[in-house]
Amino acid sequence: MSAAFLAADVGGTNARLALVRDRGGVVVELLEQRRYLCAEHPSLAAIAADFLAVTGARVDAMAIGIAGVVRGDAIISRNVPWPVSLAQIRALGIAEVAAVNDFVAVAHAEQCMNDTDTTLLTPGVAGHAPGPTLVVGPGTGLGAALRVPVGEGTLVLPSEPQQVTLAPGNARELAVLQHWMRHGAAHVGIGHAVSGPGLSNLYRALCELDGAPPRLRSSAEVTAAAEQGDDPHAREAVAVFCGLFGSLVGDLVMVTGATGVFVAGGVPLKVKAQLLASDFAARMVDKDVMRPVLERVPVRLVDDPDMGLIGAAAWYLARKL
Repeated sequence: MSAAFLAADVGGTNARLALVRDRGGVVVELLEQRRYLCAEHPSLAAIAADFLAVTGARVDAMAIGIAGVVRGDAIISRNVPWPVSLAQIRALGIAEVAAVNDFVAVAHAEQCMNDTDTTLLTPGVAGHAPGPTLVVGPGTGLGAALRVPVGEGTLVLPSEPQQVTLAPGNARELAVLQHWMRHGAAHVGIGHAVSGPGLSNLYRALCELDGAPPRLRSSAEVTAAAEQGDDPHAREAVAVFCGLFGSLVGDLVMVTGATGVFVAGGVPLKVKAQLLASDFAARMVDKDVMRPVLERVPVRLVDDPDMGLIGAAAWYLARKL
């Protein structure tokens, strides 16, 4: 059996680390794992050092899926709260440290992409025709990647949809966009609405449009109030989020030619019930003459919270094949 190595799933809010063992091919087994709040630690190297100290693990390799663009030993990211240097992590005694965009990593988590570990978001459309698979998800930011079958293997193409221009689908969404632009936003990307921070951005904008003082601050408070039903602007914020997300998924399918979609990220899981009850699916297929094409594309929400860790490890192993 191969030696265990370290995998990390690093976002703007949380970093999750786990010892991982290769179970053959790109199928992995997660052993001991821990979650860290990024803001409570000075660097990713400090987090890795703590994990090794607490677990007593000795590893020669570390695979990192991180919200950003990898350029050599440096990571370019607007979401992660500190600069990341792979050289600092190697200084801990880990000989091989490799990093990749978090959604490229997620797109390698093939063992998570099955009917039993997912929830269908497009009722009646379950069959996935051969072709590219889109993986997309809002968390602290908004990420996406495309899995393209090539011969016996798979090519994964990174994407940065966060700055794609927000396109309103109705008068209320247009009013929100105009509100943000009146308050100094020269460019409003879709990630300003479809992300964790986007939920609180939407909530504040909706309150301000209606002249109501916003009483909630964080996206967690907005999702909780929407679920409880005691704040109409929180409910509307989640509904607008779901509608815009559906429209975005439809746009990305049209651009990429994807024949199937997997939704990942922490936010969709937190609003799962509202997402299922929303007009997400209706907005996704609302693309004029392309409706019949989109009506054949299944969208599944991945319920496995370990997808990022599994994907980072699977990506690392795929490099060795």
